[in-house]
Amino acid sequence: IKRPEKLRELGLDGRVVGLYAGKLGGIYLEQEVFDLFRAARDRWGDALRVLLLTPHPMAELEPLMAKAGLDKAIFTVMSVPHKEVPALMGLADFAVTPVKPVPTKRYCTPVKDGEYWALGLPVIITEGISDDSEIIREHGIGSVLESLDRKGYGKAVGEVAALLAGASRQELYERIRPIALRYRGFDRAERIYQAIYGT
Repeated sequence: IKRPEKLRELGLDGRVVGLYAGKLGGIYLEQEVFDLFRAARDRWGDALRVLLLTPHPMAELEPLMAKAGLDKAIFTVMSVPHKEVPALMGLADFAVTPVKPVPTKRYCTPVKDGEYWALGLPVIITEGISDDSEIIREHGIGSVLESLDRKGYGKAVGEVAALLAGASRQELYERIRPIALRYRGFDRAERIYQAIYGT
């Protein structure tokens, strides 16, 4: 996590780094992601940087940034092979899971949450996403968006800001990573498959 040479290379050293890994649109929110990062910008000012690990080209993203009133210079947009993703995710201070909060998503768990947690990242998530929204709320390891508007974004960013101010990156890692082991560990799948298919 927070590899100094990579932070310097990407111009993220000494910054508060927000992260989103994935596509926009479809099952994910789109403009709302940038409106949320606008609330983060309002909170941290020039200290904020956003790392987007996404296949979308910059030309597709710039109108969304502009509509949110964000300077594209605060964004680092990259599309990289999956094997490189964890090292880049580890540069962040918090992450976003912007799944559209529709009823079916109560039964669909985003893989990215387990990846974020494994790297000790607080997560801002929409309401009603699998068990993940409640896990985040119950364990105080991020924030659940109560509404997709300025008030909701500001509250979520404020809760994450309090987490970041109250603990070092290493302390958050030591607090959040066990959540990944508990809820995303392979032993869970092994137990469940054994219960279903075992003799």
